[in-house]
Amino acid sequence: MRLKTFHTDTFTGFCQAWDEQTSESFQPNSAIIFSSVDIDLQDVVSFLTRKKVHVFGCSSCGEFLYNDQNQSITDGGLVCLMMDLVPGTFAIKLFGGQGQTSYVLGNKIGKWAGEVFKKPAILILGSGLDTDGEQLVRGIQHLTGNEITMFGGLAGDDARFKETYVFSETTLENYGAIAMVFDTAHYEVNGIATSGWVSIGTDKIITHSEGNVVYTIDGQPALDVYKQYLNVRDTDLPEIGVEYPLLIKKPGAQDVLRAVVNVDIEKKALIFAGTVPNGTVATFSSSPGFEIIEYTRNKVNEFYEKNRETDILILFSGMARHNALGPSISEEIDEAWQNWLKPLIGFFTYGEIGNNYNAACDFHNETFTMVSIKQKPDVA
Repeated sequence: MRLKTFHTDTFTGFCQAWDEQTSESFQPNSAIIFSSVDIDLQDVVSFLTRKKVHVFGCSSCGEFLYNDQNQSITDGGLVCLMMDLVPGTFAIKLFGGQGQTSYVLGNKIGKWAGEVFKKPAILILGSGLDTDGEQLVRGIQHLTGNEITMFGGLAGDDARFKETYVFSETTLENYGAIAMVFDTAHYEVNGIATSGWVSIGTDKIITHSEGNVVYTIDGQPALDVYKQYLNVRDTDLPEIGVEYPLLIKKPGAQDVLRAVVNVDIEKKALIFAGTVPNGTVATFSSSPGFEIIEYTRNKVNEFYEKNRETDILILFSGMARHNALGPSISEEIDEAWQNWLKPLIGFFTYGEIGNNYNAACDFHNETFTMVSIKQKPDVA
């Protein structure tokens, strides 16, 4: 697998870096790009159309790139992974989502992935404000089976909560998803999803919800409960909602977090990044502080001991982790880089998708979700 990476702060810089990195000996046929909405993404797409490469990209809420020359986290920039992959061992497709549910969108992605490869592994990016992340995952699994290996995240927009994007080399969408599939006959794809957030307060019952919209908690208007319990104001929302998610207790399964991404003031409802079913037992949660760095380090090291070789590391990290840890967020990312010393690219998300070791894939928030991709030796 041949690859190159770069970071830039401007569209002009992107064009220059792309041309500088390519040569007669390296002509990429695919790229992974995470970019701030401060960079004109339509210009980026138009440039890539001319280059005739397959692109898997989305808008971000901060980006990071770790390689031999650079280990940095930025806001307002663009990071790019250029690859020359063996044709026929991967595929990328963008799916528009306007006018359909996230579950139906997931069905379409799952059907396509199963048609492309007998045993695919999926990278997935969804628009960040209109996608129900859990329903997207469940829709895919309905067609592929729960054993599918899948990692990804929901696009951001630099914490503005106005409009997010997914894009290919030809199309920019503000509602939909893009999938990149790898043939697991030729690639080893696995990873981890770990949070460290802790519950605060007593258990609560979701007494009225529809999909990812919660109307009442313990029989009271959800927005009122949230504001009173956490002592927040209307002006704090939805931004502060990603820092104090619901911790959903799933009997017989791993607990997951659900972050508030919007509010309905008139209906006093909370809108979450993923489904919160009626009758769910949940608590509010928060970061315990810098303890989660050590927690994540331990999980990364455990994963490294079982997966010592990789070609690429891709990290989807919850925006709230950045908010909670500030500059110290670099410590948990650096742990992954120092273990493998291979290119690591990623972005801060509005929601994360991933398997935790051999567990079924789920939708998460406030989670450090990392995927390792290694080409098998027999690939030409």
